[in-house]
Amino acid sequence: MKLSVAATFLATIAAVDAIPSPHLRHLTTDISDLVPEFGVVAGTDANVLQQGSCSGFNGEKRIPIPCTCPPNREEFISKLKLALLAGNVFGDAISFSSDAADQSFETNRDRATACVILLQSFNGNKGDGCPGASAPNFISQQLTGVRSDDIAVG
Repeated sequence: MKLSVAATFLATIAAVDAIPSPHLRHLTTDISDLVPEFGVVAGTDANVLQQGSCSGFNGEKRIPIPCTCPPNREEFISKLKLALLAGNVFGDAISFSSDAADQSFETNRDRATACVILLQSFNGNKGDGCPGASAPNFISQQLTGVRSDDIAVG
């Protein structure tokens, strides 16, 4: 009986995983290849700009950010994938094409916007996460539609 229940459970999970999500069109690539580097290395310049803070970058200058920001990249990618499958982050809709060949302005902007929305609520509550200054490459891509993997602070 236990084997039958376990087999049914695994079959159900496989069936749910097989349902195509409208939020991840053409999920044939590892989405980590579609997400730029943050552009800031967490923990850089502790207590230099402000006691208890580290350095981020707002596109013009270094500014204080929490030293835990940006988050671990692997954890970020994992949470991003789950959020894309759900289609939202705490009610804020997110989606983007996972077609790596699509590097259009709109697609890159959508990718960056999804990343920023997740980043800013990364700690499990809406608005409880890291500021955009901890991932200047996301903000730049949101504005220009062009991916950058430059390290501004690190």
